[in-house]
Amino acid sequence: MKKKRENEKFEEGCAQEESLEKQSSEREASSEKNSMENGEPQECGAEGDAVEEQAGRLDADLEVLRKELAETKDRLLRLTAEFDNYRKRTLRERSELISQASGKTLEALLPVVDDFDRALASCEKCDTLPSMVEGLELIRKSLYGFLKKEGVEEIEAKGLSLDTDVHDAVAKTPAPEEKLKGKIVDVVRKGYKLRGVVLRHAQVVVGE
Repeated sequence: MKKKRENEKFEEGCAQEESLEKQSSEREASSEKNSMENGEPQECGAEGDAVEEQAGRLDADLEVLRKELAETKDRLLRLTAEFDNYRKRTLRERSELISQASGKTLEALLPVVDDFDRALASCEKCDTLPSMVEGLELIRKSLYGFLKKEGVEEIEAKGLSLDTDVHDAVAKTPAPEEKLKGKIVDVVRKGYKLRGVVLRHAQVVVGE
């Protein structure tokens, strides 16, 4: 009997121990479940907030870079336009300087042309060696060829109405014909244009 009671107490103790172990296992499982349900979502939420914050900073930096790029492009376009205008202005000024210098040189040459014209006219009125006349004509032809090549052209005058833009009336004389009244009847000194611009006015006599 005594041995039977000891066995029953032993079995009862084992049952209690198993019950305690089972309860402990259940508590650990419940704790792990709560950790999975509550702890991990919190970590994921924190990581998501950090990612969103970083993305916001990147968007702001990108917007700043875009603005700086637009400003740089605008400055570059302005500088390019200014340089192009400067280049064109420099070329135009250089061309004008060359044209002015060329005009002064050609203008200084015109009296020499006048002298050759007068020399040939004088030779026609006196007995001059034909070879001399021929030589003067060749030189005169070369001078006129040079002037034409440089863009110099003679201003038409005789028989035309007076145009003060290109003619300079130095005298008046009775018109030999009715139709020449108010017209240019004689040219005292020839006038010339350089590429359409008056280089020297023609000095003329107007009939009245």
